Amino acid sequence: MAFWNEPKKSKGAAAAGTKPVLVVIAGCAGSGKTFLGGQLTRRLGWTYVDKDTVTRGFTDMLLVDKGHTIGDRESSLYCDHIRPVEYQVTLKVCEENLRLGNSVILTAPLIAQIKSYDAWQAMLNEYGIYFDGADVRFIWIAHDIDREYTRINQRNAARDTYKLAHWEEYALGVEDIAPDPRFGAYVFENDSSTVDETDIEDIIRWIKK
Repeated sequence: MAFWNEPKKSKGAAAAGTKPVLVVIAGCAGSGKTFLGGQLTRRLGWTYVDKDTVTRGFTDMLLVDKGHTIGDRESSLYCDHIRPVEYQVTLKVCEENLRLGNSVILTAPLIAQIKSYDAWQAMLNEYGIYFDGADVRFIWIAHDIDREYTRINQRNAARDTYKLAHWEEYALGVEDIAPDPRFGAYVFENDSSTVDETDIEDIIRWIKK
């Protein structure tokens, strides 16, 4: 099931299909970002960029080098120093593809940014990221803490070790998340482990509007 608001349109926007599209799929850990991103990428044939894939190798190395564990994704070292670089590098990869005319599916948590359009714009400005020539759209995967806990347990990834060990603290930190209305985000209820073709087709129609 899904619902969406009308996406924000800029004045003088080119007709649909005349410029590359960036679809940002945001959501909490275990929400199904990679699953949805993969399904859309297979059907659209666009470039796929996943923050974890782009950055995991150097993040794991940095954490261990600084005396932390690979799963310590809640520490000040990670949140204040490493994660900003992860986002900068990932967004630069998207920017470069868009500049070359390639439409992109991006999967990344973007929890702080999805709550505030101003925070998203401030991050782009800080990193010198420019998406002016692209049609940028957001998909938010609706937050369900119990479902996310089940999925994180099932995937058994080292990066989730700290999160699982401090689950109550983590859960409190991600309560009441909703996209800023200014994003015009498509809100997707990922309540299944199998593909609902109707939902996927509905999202693709929305992307191509």
